[in-house]
Amino acid sequence: MVRQTYSHNRVFQNIGFDLLFGFSGLSGQIIGDLAPNPPTAPLPVPVLPSNWIIDWRRFYDLGTPPGTPDFAFNHSRKLDPLLVKELHDLPGGGGNLAFRNLKRGVNLGLPSGQDIATAMRIKNPLAPDEIATGPDGQVAKQQGLHKATPLWYYLLKEAQVRHNGERLGPVGSTIVSEVLVGLVHGDTESYLWTKKNWKPTLPSAKPGTFLMTDLLRLVDDINPIQ
Repeated sequence: MVRQTYSHNRVFQNIGFDLLFGFSGLSGQIIGDLAPNPPTAPLPVPVLPSNWIIDWRRFYDLGTPPGTPDFAFNHSRKLDPLLVKELHDLPGGGGNLAFRNLKRGVNLGLPSGQDIATAMRIKNPLAPDEIATGPDGQVAKQQGLHKATPLWYYLLKEAQVRHNGERLGPVGSTIVSEVLVGLVHGDTESYLWTKKNWKPTLPSAKPGTFLMTDLLRLVDDINPIQ
């Protein structure tokens, strides 16, 4: 889903993924109490510079009027096995994301996508011919991976083949939802334990739902640098 370029705010438009990565406090560029005193320009810095702050209107549909000057949406790419070139050479010498994910799966002994689908009792798992579609699928087939498919690749292929890359398939969506619910359920002080039949009570555009756009409107910090 990661794009090659982003419109971050009115100051930083059409920027590369590497620069966007630098805006994160987890990137090592913003190091808080560990920053040199005085800071050594230009990086690292002790606090987030004001012109680095994100304009959320560019990432979520918050009703920005059409024709707004110097404005562009950052629509995510579809879910599929194809990555932008920046993810083949991650910032800071991180290497190739695809290789790292596949290697990590092997090191952890993760089951194949087919084995997971069987364990989940998915009625219609991906067939080998479906995995072998496209140029990436042909490479997978040459290695015999269309029949015993690495889980990470299977989930991406499942989204591509079954839902045109617009959402996860049955195996992928089940894993994500069960992990999130499991984390909340594992906390005995969470609402799942302390609030019977709890439903969101914060204000939302559509009663009964609470989306990221509702949260952004609630905190009223959609476009801090205007």
